[in-house]
Amino acid sequence: MRVTRQEMDASHDRILDGAARLFRERGLRDTSVADAMKAAGMTHGGFYRHFSNKDDLVVESLRVAFDEFARPLELRPDTEPPSQVAADFKTLYLSDEHVANPGLGCPMPALGSDLARESEQIKTEFSAGLRRVIDALARCKDGSEPQRRAAAAREVAMLVGAVVLARASKGEVSRLLLDACRNE
Repeated sequence: MRVTRQEMDASHDRILDGAARLFRERGLRDTSVADAMKAAGMTHGGFYRHFSNKDDLVVESLRVAFDEFARPLELRPDTEPPSQVAADFKTLYLSDEHVANPGLGCPMPALGSDLARESEQIKTEFSAGLRRVIDALARCKDGSEPQRRAAAAREVAMLVGAVVLARASKGEVSRLLLDACRNE
């Protein structure tokens, strides 16, 4: 039975959505190809019609995850002051909901430490996503281009670090970290 191009594309998107969520929830090593296919409602056997290997799946899943998180900054309305866009992003990033739901959140705090041990192909895609976030946030900053990029890079590092540590800790310590960075 032949599958139409539209059905194939829809299946591909389902695989990517499920894999992007699972990778952020469980990590790259603890998410198998079979897990990603099951999340898409498909069998493991169909995987190689869509991807040549797991690294290809990870690369495309990172693209999907960064699209979800970078797009609001990149497509900010021109009617909103840039400082408000940056403040809204920071509020969202440091929210209890984001901290509690890594599978739906930014891939940087969810996967950053995993990626240090991955292939160059995966690191390249992660770097491209990180650059997207920094560049989009830099457009919300004041100063020269190098000053804006440096300020955005510092803020991204602070936000990611705060979420990583808040997820790794509990109660009062987690709250202290998030509150301190919210008020920075």
